[in-house]
Amino acid sequence: MKPIYIAISLANFFIASCFGLVLRSAFVYPEVNAYFTYSYLLHTHSHLAMLGWLYMLVFILFVQFFAIHTRKEQRFYNRLFWLTQVSVIGMMLTFPLQGYAAPSIAFSTLHILCSYALGYRLWKYNTIGNPQTRRLLKTAIICLFLSTLGAWSLGPIGGILGKTSVYFQLCIQFFLHFQLNGWFLTAFITLFFHYFFSKKTIPYFTSFYGFWVLSMVFTFGLVFAWYLDIPLIFKINTIGVIAQFLAFGILGCSVWNMIQLKQSLSLSTWWLILAFSCLFFRILAQLSTVVESIAVPTQAIRSWIIGFIHLNMLGIMTGFGIWLLIQLEQIKVNGGLKLATICLLGAFASTQFVLLLQGLKIATSASFVFREHTWLFVCSIGFPLGILLLLFTTAMKSKEGKIFAS
Repeated sequence: MKPIYIAISLANFFIASCFGLVLRSAFVYPEVNAYFTYSYLLHTHSHLAMLGWLYMLVFILFVQFFAIHTRKEQRFYNRLFWLTQVSVIGMMLTFPLQGYAAPSIAFSTLHILCSYALGYRLWKYNTIGNPQTRRLLKTAIICLFLSTLGAWSLGPIGGILGKTSVYFQLCIQFFLHFQLNGWFLTAFITLFFHYFFSKKTIPYFTSFYGFWVLSMVFTFGLVFAWYLDIPLIFKINTIGVIAQFLAFGILGCSVWNMIQLKQSLSLSTWWLILAFSCLFFRILAQLSTVVESIAVPTQAIRSWIIGFIHLNMLGIMTGFGIWLLIQLEQIKVNGGLKLATICLLGAFASTQFVLLLQGLKIATSASFVFREHTWLFVCSIGFPLGILLLLFTTAMKSKEGKIFAS
């Protein structure tokens, strides 16, 4: 593959961040709402961020590490990448105009079909020798396929029960849960295992794996608890978050002395620190949902939900993904990367802090003056600036030759 593929993925990320900035500007400058429909733009932002950036990043890294590098296989993945990008561009152009309508649904469906092709090909043909990594890869693919059941169910349930029904919302949440907590997070755990332990097996892997799979399934109980008043469902979520805590506790204890990193705090290390720190806060956030009086009201605190999604997508996944690209010398280490790191980490930390305060203000019914929308807009400017700088470093790297073997 050529370096343009990384540039395209970053370009998707840049456009998604621009849409996000426009969305936040709508609360500061209400007059801009006359030029777009907020919900349509929100769909565009979320689809580009998840399917245009994170999915493409996983696509590139999975092919780099796990695909069979023959001319035939490379031709398949090259064509699949471009077809997937066509679906991303289609969503980018159609969602702002109509939201969920026939054209945007068609491009979304094309993306799902492309993901099936990627999953099937990697399942059947891969170069993974480590049985633990292979099991994680196949688990990620199963979660990818499983998540799409929620998307396929939207049409029938919407037609029968309506788009405002509880079950329609549960289908959406099912898709999002198994995409973010199943497919994507397991994919990055797979990449973590391959990078650090490709020729090793870690102790207590079976315990880690069992608790992790249990947590993926059972933490969906919190979403059920939001929509259905069934006490047993909340207890299922409690089992899930405890299982997640045990899974990462076992993993941390098992690999603590096995990971070899440079002693100096290099520029790229900040991205790894970001990923691990956000994973720690993710576990704490989900542990707090064991308390029912905290868990159930969180549905109404939108800023905390957005903060949790960003904690995963921008913190854990983007952080570890960019660190990997730097380690593989696919992003050039220079002044541009330093500025990009400052912009992106600064924007992420500041916006997460504002979202936390905004949620506390709502949760406590506080009356203090806090111009959260203005601060969110100002702090978010760092996202497109930082991504643009990353694009610049990628463009410089591409002049030196190919990034991936072709």
